[in-house]
Amino acid sequence: MKSVKYVIVFLIAVQFLFPYAFSLSDVYHNRMDYTLMLDNSNMHDVDSVLQQIKRDIDSNNRQDYIVILGDSILYGSPGNSDQPVNVFLQQKPGAPVIYNLAFPAMQIGDFYTMLLKLDKFGISSDRLLFNIRYASFIPRDPTPPAVFWLAEDLRKLDHAAYKHALPQLTSAGFKAPDNPYEYFKRALHEDWLPHLSLMRYKDYFRKHMYNFWLTNVRKQEIPDDALDDSRAWYIKKEWQESIGLNFDDLLHDPQLIASFTDEPFDLSETNWDVYFLNKIVAHQEGKKTWVILSGTNHDLMKESVQKPGYKANLAAIDRMMASKPVTYVNLEGVIPGDYFSDHTHMTPEGNALLADLLWPYLQK
Repeated sequence: MKSVKYVIVFLIAVQFLFPYAFSLSDVYHNRMDYTLMLDNSNMHDVDSVLQQIKRDIDSNNRQDYIVILGDSILYGSPGNSDQPVNVFLQQKPGAPVIYNLAFPAMQIGDFYTMLLKLDKFGISSDRLLFNIRYASFIPRDPTPPAVFWLAEDLRKLDHAAYKHALPQLTSAGFKAPDNPYEYFKRALHEDWLPHLSLMRYKDYFRKHMYNFWLTNVRKQEIPDDALDDSRAWYIKKEWQESIGLNFDDLLHDPQLIASFTDEPFDLSETNWDVYFLNKIVAHQEGKKTWVILSGTNHDLMKESVQKPGYKANLAAIDRMMASKPVTYVNLEGVIPGDYFSDHTHMTPEGNALLADLLWPYLQK
């Protein structure tokens, strides 16, 4: 019986003390670890990041920090974790600490859910920057889901919004439980186990053990964490054509073509992104919020961006955003094509230029 008590005490101690074996740099380096979460199919790893950010805020008494939410553009894809926009912003004189919580493929519904997670962890969103883009408002037919990564978190944090969006999520492939076993499995993996510190940090623990083995046993360097080739698009075009590939095949990809549709947008709340955008704006009432419309590579996509319907949709987005109590920055056509790695993502130099463009707004 005494041994059982010791085990219980040990497990309780591990639950409360295990997070203190980690620091923010163990789970976050200028951005979250997309590859780690993708390889482990575990978005609960976000909670470890938020827990360590909260510790960092409290231990350093940070007051004026900025939180970035967004998709792959603000994440800094395809470059490495030393090249996203927040790195260049923090090099500005007098810049505050910036926590970049953008993540590839996140939708506006994910941004809203992340705000609710910030509330849960006691992290302020008093100074928030996030991006939207033209493709955000294209009708979902039925993919991608309006909440790509965090539907289970939305279920727990705003059940009414979750129920409202569930038909769209289901049509896009999200599977809600429909029998007792599935309900139990969801409760176990989504509601109970993620609260255990050992489960919350296991992926980071394994990663650091692997890195230790790699550097100390095999005497190798830790691989660069870039997601892909971050060189300028025209350099990649020349290289691909030199080996017999046709770079322009990209322009005929159906998904890319759909993301530049010139069909008129419906910007009412029947548009899922407008619905979640309005929920973000309501959440941010009285707070400082910057919203940037990410730009497009006009050199590469010149035929699409010159269509009257495309321009009309951009004007409609501008009118909608002008009615919101946010600082709105439209970057469409502002960043030269040489600074893009593809049709919408930027080179490291492009991220540095983006920081230069945003810094005056953040100072106001």
